[in-house]
Amino acid sequence: MRSPEMAARTLRLAGWVETSLVDVLGEVSFTIWFCGCNFRCPWCQNAPVVLGTACRDVPLSELLEAISEARLLADYVQATGGEPTLQAEGLRALFEACKDQLGVKTSLDTNGARDNVVKGLLEAGLVDHFAMDVKAPLAEPDKYARVVGLPAGKAGDTVGRVRSSLVLALDMAPFVEIRTTFVPNLHTREDILIIASELAELGLAKHPRAYYVLQQFSPGENPLDPAFAQVMRPPADFLLALAREAKEQAGLPAVYVRTQEAGVVEV
Repeated sequence: MRSPEMAARTLRLAGWVETSLVDVLGEVSFTIWFCGCNFRCPWCQNAPVVLGTACRDVPLSELLEAISEARLLADYVQATGGEPTLQAEGLRALFEACKDQLGVKTSLDTNGARDNVVKGLLEAGLVDHFAMDVKAPLAEPDKYARVVGLPAGKAGDTVGRVRSSLVLALDMAPFVEIRTTFVPNLHTREDILIIASELAELGLAKHPRAYYVLQQFSPGENPLDPAFAQVMRPPADFLLALAREAKEQAGLPAVYVRTQEAGVVEV
């Protein structure tokens, strides 16, 4: 066994769901919410998870038992959040156990800002599906910082790390899913076109199984900034048209749109 004694480890979690149809494109996942986040996206719907107010310490052995009982129902075990790479040691132990003990494929859903952790997991062959949000154009660090709620002074370093994680995933992960949630008041049509072009330049179109997903913002009850509870979700027709334009302009082979009205649609 590559990791230390599993039973001694604990993870800070908000919970999990045994079968999710929305976290890994076209697959069923056992999805785990890790607590804490190094971003403060004002529109984030998971404020209790980000701030750690809805969390508990879970022994890894307890989590593995739950995964084992559900593994015939799920194709992947996904670590999401919050930001799972903040608990790097426990995350690695979880993924090692999934691979070595349970024979289950793994999925990492990350914001990409801890590229050193991403690199270690990828190099160890511990990530079967890699999901990451590109939250704004990489060429506009100040806007990226604004969208994720960080000081402008951290913008350059943050975007550099996000870009690094993306490049690493496209080089080493067998299944890559890059997402952007379109938030009115924060994003424009031009932002999405720029992001799609940046993804193409970084090699998304050359990867055998890499997809871009444009997601519909939907106001939740507990956003980090309460003002975003009043922001209307963008129309599905607008997002579908924008995704088609981005796909054609950037030359991406596979682009999807995820909305409440239509679910997941390939354009």
